[in-house]
This record gives sequence, C-alpha cells and structure tokens, in this order.
Amino acid sequence: MTTSTRFLTLPPLDLVPGTLLVAVGPGASGKSAYAETAAVDAVVCLDSLRREISGGDAGDQSVTPAAVERQNALLEEHLGAGRTVFLDSTNVEPHVRAGLVERARRRGRPIVALLFLPHLDICLARNALRSADRRVPEDTLRWQHALAREATPDVLLGEGFTSVHHIEPVPTEVTMSTDDVLAPERIADAVAVLRKAQEGDEEAHEDLGTYFPYYEGLVMQTDHALYLGLAARAGLEATHLLIMHIEGDTWGASVDTYTSDLGMPLASVNLGDYISRTEAVRETVRAATDNGWVLAPEHEWADFDCGGGEIHIPIHARPVLG
Repeated sequence: MTTSTRFLTLPPLDLVPGTLLVAVGPGASGKSAYAETAAVDAVVCLDSLRREISGGDAGDQSVTPAAVERQNALLEEHLGAGRTVFLDSTNVEPHVRAGLVERARRRGRPIVALLFLPHLDICLARNALRSADRRVPEDTLRWQHALAREATPDVLLGEGFTSVHHIEPVPTEVTMSTDDVLAPERIADAVAVLRKAQEGDEEAHEDLGTYFPYYEGLVMQTDHALYLGLAARAGLEATHLLIMHIEGDTWGASVDTYTSDLGMPLASVNLGDYISRTEAVRETVRAATDNGWVLAPEHEWADFDCGGGEIHIPIHARPVLG
C-alpha cells in the first residue's frame, strides 16, 4: 500500500465536526495509509508515539504504556478543542474500544468505527515487507485479525459507536462512483434476494431495487471478498473477471458471479473504473491475486469486440477467505 492509495468508504462518511474516528483492524491492514488521506484535523498514531518515546523504534513494546498515556492525552486535547481526529492503532480488543467510547461520551463527541479487514494472507504478506521495527510477530498478527473479525458492525454499534464503516482500498488511477453502493452488512440479504429472483420468485425480483437501484446491470460496489464468501455459501460461483470499455478513455472492471449451472449472472461486483485498457488489466489482475483467486493463463482469456473491446478472464477457484 502506497501513499497514492485511495479508499472507498462503505457506507460513505458524513462526519460531524469534532468526531473521533477509531481504526479497528490488525497490523498491516491499511490504517496508516488511510491516515495520509483522511479529511481530519489531526491523526494520533500509536506507532509514531512509540517511535518518539523509544528514540526511533516504533515496534518497541516496552514503551507501549507510555505511548498509550501520551495517546490518551492527545485525544483529550483534540476532543476538548472540538477537532475531528483519527486514531491510528489496532483497537481490536473490546476493553480498549470501551475506554475510547467512554472518552468520547464524556466529551459529548460522536465516535465512528472504521473497519480495516483485508484477508489474513494479505496482511501477512504486507507485514513481511515492513521494516524490522514495524513488523508484527506473525502469531500476534493472526490474533489481531481474529479479534477484528469478531468486531462486526452489530458488535461495534452495541458497544456505543455512533456508526461503523468499512474501508476498502481502491487501486491507483481508479475513479469510483458512489451510485449503487451496498453496505457490507446488507450483502447477505442482497444475495438471498438475488438467488430467489433467479429461481423465479416475482416478489423477490421486485425487491431487487432495494439493493440495486440500477437493476439491469446488477453492478454493485461493496466489499467484494465478503460478498463472494456469502455468495459461495448460497451456491454461487465467481466465474470470471470482466474488463469492458465504457466510454472515452474509461474502462471498467468487475468480478461476476453465476449459479453453478452457469445461467444468468446474479451480480457483478465493481472492482473499479480505469483510465486505460492496460491499467484495467493490470490493476484487476492485481486485485484478483491479492484476494487469492486463481486466474486462467493469458492464452485462455477471451477478447471480444463489443463496441470497443471486452475481456473475460476465467477464475479457476473461489477466493480463499479466512
């Protein structure tokens, strides 16, 4: 993840000034990269505080108590001044979040949870590339990831958070509209309705507009890894990546799901809009690799001329979800 990484927030943020934004996610999940793009007044980063206190080692756990004390003092200062602040630390433990909720409540400030939860394998791969002073021990990272998975939107709202949002990285050069955005917590219901609609349930077909305002295309923007996991349980297959010319220099990319008999597609999950065919292919293949999909070799890709070009890239296996 680089400083040029952009992010899609589901559902979109509508911040009240003075909000405390709390990252919830394991190490190497994108929190610090997001901090560089966050539209906030201040960022409080636990790693940075450890580095300052230890004299240069962000991973020195012996100074964590002092760093946490400094973190809390900074939060009090920013909340007291009415600043919107982003807390860049893991916050995967319920007792840690409870203290933050209580702090915001005492100040009368909204507190918003931002969920960062890439697949475990992605976090492990990113972590391995970090410098030694920022690398998290693998068993610790696995523990953090497991706790983060337990921090569902319902759990976080029950803890007292004002709202919960999933943060998804968008590859470089992608421009994504907020039309047809489906919040991750609604995916299970959407998949069930789609399944019933294909089976001929007319009432379910009418309900599709609740989840897909533009039903004809069945394209949605959401957490595609979570969607595909739920879709697989409903008997759907992620069959191929689709790269299609939209207009001008814009190319779109999506992953399509079908029933096992390869009938009509149930949904296409948007992976992004790109500025060229080359960019679309490169970034889409990268997204597939990051999610553990096994793609067909390039000689099996189907290249059609559909008013500008269309590429089907077969998927040989479902994503491996942790």
